[in-house]
This record gives sequence, C-alpha cells and structure tokens, in this order.
Amino acid sequence: MSTRQRDSAAYRPHVGELVLDRRTGRTGIYMDTIGGEHYLRPEGGGREWTAEPGHIGPAPDTPRFT
Repeated sequence: MSTRQRDSAAYRPHVGELVLDRRTGRTGIYMDTIGGEHYLRPEGGGREWTAEPGHIGPAPDTPRFT
C-alpha cells in the first residue's frame, strides 16, 4: 500500500514563488502553467524547464548566509 495520497489536490504555486521540483530535486521560480505543465526557472536565471503539477511543492526552508 502506498503512503502517497492520490486524491489530494496538486500544489498551486503563485507566480514568482520558489518551488521544489520533487522529480529532479531542483528548486526554481514558478513562471506560468501552459498546456498543463508548470514552467520553472533557476533562481539565478537560466533556461526554463517544465514539471508536472503533481511533482511541484513548496521549497524547503534553506538557511541564508549573509
């Protein structure tokens, strides 16, 4: 039996929000949803990638050093 809840709604990020792509383990800025896929961009800029909505969640809190 799986511990995953398949009936729960997918996480719905806001534009500009830092999210976690659980499939790749990468964090990125949520840009938009087109054709049922979320478009994410690396925090420091760079090439966008797509992720399925079921693989996206809030980014974990990471310590920021100043």
